[in-house]
Parts: sequence; structure tokens; C-alpha cells
Amino acid sequence: MKKLLIILLPILILIGCSSEGEIKIINRTNHNLYFSIKNNDYILEGSQTSDPTQSIDIDTGRQFLFWGDDEKAVAMHLEGETFMLQDADASGNPNGLFYTETTLHVEPDKTLKVFCDATHAGVKLINNSFQNVENFSYFTDDSDTLKTLNYEPILSGETFWSRLKASTVWDSIIYSFVVEFEDGTIDDSSNVNIEGLILDEQYLIELE
Repeated sequence: MKKLLIILLPILILIGCSSEGEIKIINRTNHNLYFSIKNNDYILEGSQTSDPTQSIDIDTGRQFLFWGDDEKAVAMHLEGETFMLQDADASGNPNGLFYTETTLHVEPDKTLKVFCDATHAGVKLINNSFQNVENFSYFTDDSDTLKTLNYEPILSGETFWSRLKASTVWDSIIYSFVVEFEDGTIDDSSNVNIEGLILDEQYLIELE
């Protein structure tokens, strides 16, 4: 028996065993999150009453008796209808630099939690009309410049969303939205002077 143990121990050390870590996305907004990990796309719905979560298992490589990989680098695309990733300073204070791509470092047998709190307001257009929307744009009370939101036509039956800068106590923003249909018709009077869209608030436009 002693000889068998002596033989088996080196084999077990050399073979090792596979290990996993976990990424848990926690949606603390009222609206959808969209993220991609390892070529898989996910949608995590928002909620006003709970914090929906989505967990993804990550293969972190082989673990041996006395050593193993410390962590696994995983690329992730993450954004939401009222959320973007944001840089912060050394004290954890956000600095206003937003992005959608990042790399997570997942450790074996541990859960890496990603908390997503609203960073923006937003607008959603539901095109229930029989026409495509060629241009969906807006201007604000302090600028007459039209800013286009869509890069492609919003087809009949489709839904389109975009994030917007949120109003604050110190900076109240008034939005007016302009919809241009494929036949050249422009609706620039139905959704004007929308004031006080705060963090996590989404203005809804339904075209009939």
C-alpha cells in the first residue's frame, strides 16, 4: 500500500484538476443590460423592485496540488439602457470617462461580482408605424444643434434606445426630440421640452 501511495502522489500532482471561477452581473438599474462574454451575448432585464443577476462560469485552467493559475483574464462588453462602465480615481470617485469594453480577472473558486448602477438617463423609441424612421435626433434648451441618435434606419416594428445625459439639481436639461420618417415627414412637435430626466429615468416614445 505504501508503494502505491508513493506512485499515485506524483501522478496526481502532474495531472491536476480543472477549476472554475464565476462572474456575477448584478443589474441595479430599472432597465436592460446587454453584455457579451466569450462570444456569448446576454440580456439582463432591469427591475424596480429587485436586483436581477446573471452568473457565468469561467474555466480558469488546471489547479495542481501545490500550484496553479492565479487568475483568468476575460474580455467583456457591457452596457445598458441607462448604464455605462465608468473610470474612477484611486479613492473610487467616478471621473466621467465612460466605456463599454473591459477585462475581468477571474480567480479559481471565487465569484467576481459586477455591480451596475445607473449612470445616465435614456430615451426609447418604439416604431409601431408603417414607415421606417430615417433619423431620430434631439436638441436641448441650451443648443439648437440637432444630435442624431441612430446610425441606421429604425425599421417598422423595431425598438431603439439610447442613453442621455441625466439632469441634476445643478444642471437641469430640457430635451426635444425630432423624428424623420422615410417619406420625408418630420415630427418635431410631439415630444418637446422634456424636462428633468434624472438618473435611470427613460423617456418613452411610441409611434403609431
